[in-house]
Amino acid sequence: KEAFEEFINKEYYTSALLARFANDILKKGTKVSTADLENTFDHVVMLYGYIRDKDIFERDYQMYLASRLLQNLSESEQSERSMIGKLKNEAGYHWTSKLEDMFKDIQRSKELMDGFKQKHTDFHTELNVSVCTTGAWPEASIQPVKVPSDIGMVSEAFKTYYLSRFSGRKLRYQMNKGKADVQVQFNAKCKKILTCSTYQMLVLLLFNNKTTWTFKEMQDA
Repeated sequence: KEAFEEFINKEYYTSALLARFANDILKKGTKVSTADLENTFDHVVMLYGYIRDKDIFERDYQMYLASRLLQNLSESEQSERSMIGKLKNEAGYHWTSKLEDMFKDIQRSKELMDGFKQKHTDFHTELNVSVCTTGAWPEASIQPVKVPSDIGMVSEAFKTYYLSRFSGRKLRYQMNKGKADVQVQFNAKCKKILTCSTYQMLVLLLFNNKTTWTFKEMQDA
């Protein structure tokens, strides 16, 4: 046991690689069969018990989980919860409670969006918002962006709806975590739907106004 512990902690990047491996087996397209998943989870948790840089694993695991939840990349919610349950037995409640709170946020957000869409049926742009509780999700600096009118009206409508439901709270849009489906008319005969990040969508929407932009003009737009 001592020899294995010494070996697995010899390289500093072991914790990061273990978190990446956990992400690979939990996201859509995993190559691990359903029958082998539970055993694989047990192996991950066993290795987690040996690594010394647990804070690195926990940081990266939480970051990968956020990406899977926000972009709908999880293979199954049952597998996600099973893995968190096994980690809780090894790591304790303090860290894994944040992971459980992330799931609760996603579920509440789905209920919020259902209520919002029932109340607002007059928007041409479809909006889906995941409301993430500060402290439960990985922290990231929010870069200010100018929201174009194409999505400005519906995003402000949701903000008003949310604040009317939960007085005293604050809601800030974090554009770096989202994705979008944008319908593009390349010519009279060619129409495509592009899946892109929210930032890429903001750039594409500029071309509704004119066909040529310089980088400086995009920055100032």
